Amino acid sequence: MNNLTGFSLECSGYSVKQLVPEDAEVLQKLYEQCKDFAFLTYGEEFSSTAAREEFNTVPEGKTTQDSYLFGLFDSHNVLLGMIASLKHYRDQQTWWLGLIMLAPEHRNKGLGADFYRAFECWVSAQGVSQISLCAIKANELGLRFWKKMGFEVIRKTAPRQYGIKTHEVYVLSRTLNCS
Repeated sequence: MNNLTGFSLECSGYSVKQLVPEDAEVLQKLYEQCKDFAFLTYGEEFSSTAAREEFNTVPEGKTTQDSYLFGLFDSHNVLLGMIASLKHYRDQQTWWLGLIMLAPEHRNKGLGADFYRAFECWVSAQGVSQISLCAIKANELGLRFWKKMGFEVIRKTAPRQYGIKTHEVYVLSRTLNCS
């Protein structure tokens, strides 16, 4: 395995760092900026402990050592985006992307795609061949983004409760091709 603490972005002026629990306060500020995503997904704002919970919440059979959170920072060390992921979930060849968020003023400029692509190449360097994720049906922009990034819907789940909302969920997957 290669460097497990971070990866670099080809865009100058930005850096990517692995986030640790001590970064929860900074991460919480990003959550608060992304209220639109919270309302779309949960029907309410993120809780005041959402960032802290991000570091501690893992699915059954995984530990917090399997969880990787990365922050995208500008040249002034301001957190602009984050990726939350799990290694070897659901199998040894798959890395699960649990969440990607970008501050609203930095969206639709290609930065999210660059951030994801750098993450994908880093995951590929870990010897993994696939990334999977889920997206709610109501997040049409998110689904369009993931399809543009080369993901394909592999199945649709039964409706699930997210906060005060219920959503149909698509599971998407992509075979990696970073070299």
